[in-house]
Amino acid sequence: MQIPSLTKLLSAMHLTVHIVMLFCLAAPSAIYAAEKPVIAVIAANDHPIKSISLAELKLIYWRKKTYWANGQRIHPVNLPSDNVLRLQFSSSLLGSLPSAQNDYWNGLYFHGTSPPHVVYSDEAVIRYIQETTGSIGYVDACKLDARVKPIFWIMPNGEMSVDLPSFNCN
Repeated sequence: MQIPSLTKLLSAMHLTVHIVMLFCLAAPSAIYAAEKPVIAVIAANDHPIKSISLAELKLIYWRKKTYWANGQRIHPVNLPSDNVLRLQFSSSLLGSLPSAQNDYWNGLYFHGTSPPHVVYSDEAVIRYIQETTGSIGYVDACKLDARVKPIFWIMPNGEMSVDLPSFNCN
């Protein structure tokens, strides 16, 4: 019986480590892509809005539109900048990630305009919407309940619609 040389053994181990590392680096992004949720843009049940256009939603989240048609102040709410749902929302709707928006918000700060308020969970968004007159936000569509109403949908592939999509909450 022949014993493999130490060089061959180390070379095989080195290759195995590289393969495992590549798998570990690729797996999270594949899992993220496969598990992107449908996003529901929501408003309070008693708010008169029934649906919203993509253009209007963009203006609201860039804080270029600050009042509803009825004269009520708009209070958009965001999730934290590192939240997976926020990343999906920002890239789909606004065309950039939150980290790329810092210069924009810093420039507006000196003109008295602040970015949307930030809360830390889907439940906090729902409560904020429910308790804050004129507010608008977004949650994982599977977290929707009777306390709020959906007015716009963002699909995992980035498509957007005012019509209720077909989705599965497992």
